[in-house]
Amino acid sequence: MFTQQESVTELRSGIDQLDAQIRALFERRRELSHAVQRARMTEGGSRTDTGREMQVIKGYADDFGRQGTAISLALLEICRGVSPAAEG
Repeated sequence: MFTQQESVTELRSGIDQLDAQIRALFERRRELSHAVQRARMTEGGSRTDTGREMQVIKGYADDFGRQGTAISLALLEICRGVSPAAEG
């Protein structure tokens, strides 16, 4: 049987592992987002698609409420980044 402290330590370790996975997933999403932006611009489109962004926001809001909206807005901002043309 675990002591309460050992249990908390072990649970926090699990959270740390999940946080690392979430950061890796954010990075992969950012890579894909930049690829989409480059493809859209190559085809003469705009860098962002507000309709698509609204779908993303709605999905997070549906799952997590008001906090989901905040999460999705932060995620979109992180993944949108700077214009691929400005990245060189």
